[in-house]
Amino acid sequence: MIKEFVLVHGASHGAWCWEGVGARLRKAGHRVVTLDLPGHGRRAADARLASAEAYGRAVADVMAREGVSRGIVVGHSMGGIVIPKAAEMARARVAHLVFLAAVVLPSGESLEHVHLAPTSRALMRGLAAARGDGTFLYPAETAWARWMGDMPRHDPAVSRALALLTPQPLRPFVEPVDLSVFYRLAVPRTYVRCLGDVAVPPARAAGYAARLGVAPVDMKTAHNAMLSAPDALARLLEAIPA
Repeated sequence: MIKEFVLVHGASHGAWCWEGVGARLRKAGHRVVTLDLPGHGRRAADARLASAEAYGRAVADVMAREGVSRGIVVGHSMGGIVIPKAAEMARARVAHLVFLAAVVLPSGESLEHVHLAPTSRALMRGLAAARGDGTFLYPAETAWARWMGDMPRHDPAVSRALALLTPQPLRPFVEPVDLSVFYRLAVPRTYVRCLGDVAVPPARAAGYAARLGVAPVDMKTAHNAMLSAPDALARLLEAIPA
C-alpha cells in the first residue's frame, strides 16, 4: 500500500535531516513530503516569522500544495508542538500523527516551561541574549552530545549535520501554545521513544506518550534517530497504519 508521509523537523534542523529516511521510503514506493519551517534551513531568514501557529500553518500549507489526503505526519522533537497545530488546521488531510522523540504539551503551556530544566532555560536565554536577534544556537559540541551522541563525533554525517544547523527562533520555545482543539480531535497517534535520548529522556518521553493516550514504541537510539538509524526508522514508519 502506497502511503503519504509528511516529515517535520525539530529545533535548529531543517528538511535536510530527513534525507536518509525519505530516500528509503520513496524507494519503497511511498510519497514523502518534507519542508523547512519558518526560520529553519533554507528559510533561516524568516526567523522573525516563527511561532507554533506559523509552523503549523507551514505544514498545513505544504500538505495542501502537494495534495496530501491521508498523511502520516511525523514530528521530531520540537515538531511535537507543530504537528498538533497542523492537524487542527488540516484535519481532513491527516491520517495519523507520529511523535518522534517529541515534546507533547498540555494546552496553554510553553515548551520552555514544560520541558526545560532551569539551567537549560538559562542557557537558552543566555545564548539568545548574546546573539541579540531573538534566536539561539547550541555550540557544536553541545548539539552533538544532546542530539547525536550515538554517532561518533568524527562521523561525516555528524559534521554535515552540525554545519547545517541554523539558529533556533526563541519565540516557539517560550510562547504558550493553545492545543485545545487538538485534544478534542480523534486523530490516531503514535509516540516513538528513543531509549538513548538525553534531550527527551525515556522517562519524560513515557509521560508525553501518556499525555497522548498511547504506550511508546521504542528505538535504541539517541535523539536524532533519523540520522543514526534511518533504515530502522523507515521500517517503523512503514508499519504505521494510514
